[in-house]
Amino acid sequence: MGELHVISALKDKRAELAGLIDHLERQLGQHQADLIHVDAVIRLYAPEIEPNADIPARTVRERNSWFRNGECARMVCDLLRDAPEAVPTGLIVTSIMQRKGIPGGDVRARDLIHRTVLSSLSRSPTVIERVTVDGQISWRVRG
Repeated sequence: MGELHVISALKDKRAELAGLIDHLERQLGQHQADLIHVDAVIRLYAPEIEPNADIPARTVRERNSWFRNGECARMVCDLLRDAPEAVPTGLIVTSIMQRKGIPGGDVRARDLIHRTVLSSLSRSPTVIERVTVDGQISWRVRG
């Protein structure tokens, strides 16, 4: 037989994953039952509405551990408000990483912060505008 400590660790991991799947399946069943009840009440009050066809599912966004809700967008707005000219995306990312104390050499963290910043920028089109400066995408406060 193979290494006993390896087999033991794999058995523990399998038991953990099987338990997690069981828990999630129970949660899924409860959410499906809740959805059926909400659909039934909608039909009572508005029979012309077909919940499956007329009400699209809302996307669930995963939060990251670096920012509280809306914190990244506020930091980006503060940075752009204080800037004398449009700021390139990379500089925004670097500045936010420094402010949050996230190591700049962590490539994966930088990529995740970059995506979070872009998401924040794209959700603020009435406040922030995208401009191209010397062929580089930059951002500034509308005004």
